Amino acid sequence: MRLACNLVFAAALVSTLGAPRLAAAQDDLEEARSRFELAEGHFRDGDFALALTEFERVHALMSASGHPNAIYVVYNIAVTNEQLGRDRSAIETYERFLRESAPDAPNRADAESRLRELRERMRLAEQDAASEADVEPAPAATGGGGVSPVGVIVAAVGGAALVAGAVVGGLALSDSDAARADCVDSVCPSSARDGIAGAQTMANVADGLLFGGAAVAATGVVLMLVLSDDEAPPVSAACSATGCHAVVRGTF
Repeated sequence: MRLACNLVFAAALVSTLGAPRLAAAQDDLEEARSRFELAEGHFRDGDFALALTEFERVHALMSASGHPNAIYVVYNIAVTNEQLGRDRSAIETYERFLRESAPDAPNRADAESRLRELRERMRLAEQDAASEADVEPAPAATGGGGVSPVGVIVAAVGGAALVAGAVVGGLALSDSDAARADCVDSVCPSSARDGIAGAQTMANVADGLLFGGAAVAATGVVLMLVLSDDEAPPVSAACSATGCHAVVRGTF
């Protein structure tokens, strides 16, 4: 692949950094070589964010050491930004590479080609965004034809009652089992009998919520089918421990 060849070429450049100039600079260049190998590996694995971090560190080390080939790492930074979808950053980095590299620098033609493609992509994206901004939103539909909110409200109340009934029923069953655990051969102490009675009361409440909630929910479904959204008669719906009810006033 063309990109892989570019990275190998840059690696060859970094591999020449062993010629000592200054002791401090030598340490920086050794670290730069090591980090470049990490960056190259991350790039091959598709870990472009990690590769970008290492390439930027390599460039900083080479620049601090005054190495003349530091500019070639800028090309790799631009390519990695492009792989990350950071088009604007890639454009700026390609421009820097072309501005600071020699006219006969390797990868220069490729950088020019990539830069043209990115600029065109950005231009089209901005053009599309401007076109979308100029489109007026369609007017909201008014009038009948939709589902009446009355039916939705009533059905929601019934559904809530069904859920509450299921919860209370589960608690009643649990309390009953716990109380019966104290009974021996069907003989229960007074505390157990009280617990069983309380559980039965909760079961009755659960039955009321379940049956009443089902009836209210069914009423809501019917209303959604027979009423349109511009027909909104007064409605009330409620559930209690004794059951549920819904009242609709009007004609349909």
